[in-house]
Amino acid sequence: MDNQRISDTFAEMANLLELQGEDPFRIRAYRRAAQTISHFRSEVRILAQEGRLEEIPGVGKILTRDITQLIETGNVRYHEHLKSTVPESLLPILRLPSLTPDQVRLLWRKYDVTSMKQLIQRYRDNRLPFEADVLNALSHDLNNWERDQRRMLLGMALPRAELLVQNLQRISLVEQISIAGSLRRGVDLVGDLNIVMATPDPDQLIQTCTRQPEVRQVLFTQSATASPYESGPHAASAVMITSEGLRVSLAAVLPSQFNLALLHFTGSKAHIAALGRLAQQRGLHLTTTRFTRFRDHTEVPADSETAIYSQLGLPWIAPELREDTGEIEAAMTHSLPAIITDGEVLGDLHVHSNWGNGAHGLEDIATAAQRMGYQYAAICDYTYSPATGQGLTPDELRKQIVAIRHLNASLPPTFRLLASAEVEVTVDGEIDFDEEVLQELDIVVAAIHTGFKAPQNLITRRLCKAMEHPLVHVLAHPSGRMLGRQASPAIDMDTILEMAVETNTCLEINSHVLRLDLQDRYVRQAKDLGLLLALGSDAHSVQEMRTMRLGVMTARRGWLEPRQLLNAMSYRDLYRHFHQRDAMHAF
Repeated sequence: MDNQRISDTFAEMANLLELQGEDPFRIRAYRRAAQTISHFRSEVRILAQEGRLEEIPGVGKILTRDITQLIETGNVRYHEHLKSTVPESLLPILRLPSLTPDQVRLLWRKYDVTSMKQLIQRYRDNRLPFEADVLNALSHDLNNWERDQRRMLLGMALPRAELLVQNLQRISLVEQISIAGSLRRGVDLVGDLNIVMATPDPDQLIQTCTRQPEVRQVLFTQSATASPYESGPHAASAVMITSEGLRVSLAAVLPSQFNLALLHFTGSKAHIAALGRLAQQRGLHLTTTRFTRFRDHTEVPADSETAIYSQLGLPWIAPELREDTGEIEAAMTHSLPAIITDGEVLGDLHVHSNWGNGAHGLEDIATAAQRMGYQYAAICDYTYSPATGQGLTPDELRKQIVAIRHLNASLPPTFRLLASAEVEVTVDGEIDFDEEVLQELDIVVAAIHTGFKAPQNLITRRLCKAMEHPLVHVLAHPSGRMLGRQASPAIDMDTILEMAVETNTCLEINSHVLRLDLQDRYVRQAKDLGLLLALGSDAHSVQEMRTMRLGVMTARRGWLEPRQLLNAMSYRDLYRHFHQRDAMHAF
């Protein structure tokens, strides 16, 4: 049970109370507790085990009871009661950042809107009682909500798909196997888990797969019989639901067809369609399982994806780029970017320690980072914020800096911890922390975690002002999105990118499972503007440092090359970069 889950529960309880017009004092108590716990430096579950919950500011006996229930049972009885007093289908509406509880109550009580479907219909019919600014923000939220339905977070889907592949590899009929689809392309929200397999007997393999113990339901199967659209066998396939509720699409083909099928099922549809047109121009016919010449129907070599692309006059195109957004044209003119790889990432620039609300100490983080082959890791705990009453005070941060320098003296010369901090930006865009202490840091990271319901121009101005501060090196999770939990805040990202260029501020690609922020399209905009980006796991444990690969996939989707990623710099080059930047800002 992490702090964020407890915070989210209390925030929803506050919204439910406000929706019902309950006691304002109780509403404020839950909302204040949600904000405090969201940024609390210690693990709340540990305080609960030690009987110290009332040490948390604003947490008294009632909230202690609720936290204990949540940790022990996974639910709060009062929360369940509150949810029972409103239609269950109203809860997703209540979670939309663009609507206040008062506005949701108006929709419910006066207009009988109790579901997202009804809300969307009223929006499309122009029958909502709100001003233009609210409607604009709501449009953004509704689009995100519709997109997110029936999709899984990349960071949740990838390990599950990898485990499924491991299990399927044990079947003797499987000769080759690979993840495909949007997951292979690194899309942040994934639909089906697509898997392609090579086997001498596609039909038998599909039957065997659908009988595996982890399969709960088979929705569809198709044998590898002749297709009405092409001669010869095609892919045998199945769509099934696993015991975890995952929707899996399997395709099984003959070994000679594997690379064609992998290319086809990786997609995207637009990319494959463009390849098909290019093939036709060259007198070739490209399908899911066949690659032939029109004139005599002879087979074209397809020993690898590289060979297929080569027959089309192209170099191999990385899966993350296959969205028909210019990659084929770039390949034709030999101008594809040499996008960043996992092995070129030399450090993690955003790790939380147990000095703050992380789970592990400095030594553990240093050990984990070295095992990952890194040259450095930045310790980036929250600084004290009056809004939450939590975070490291100036004295505590100064002591942490000393501890980091002391530990570095005992570490191998090939690795260093960097002293950093995640500083909260006030509602006025100020960096409200002791500047003398910030000047001692290697990297200063600015971020906002509250106030996302403010109008777009105010949030944008707040972030821009923070970037103008001469001590700020990096803006963390710039768009503020939380995948699967809330719609993205209304932030003018074009303005943010322009200000980053003007102020020489790095924008972060936050690799946390729930963020992947900057998202790929803004990474590409940043690349085109010549910006430097910073990759950080935002890990609160050493295990979470492994999410860096999600950020790398996002960077690759944004066409990012090593020369535009801070983490691709050696420790010495990184140190030199920040000191030169600070010297420039001093004049």
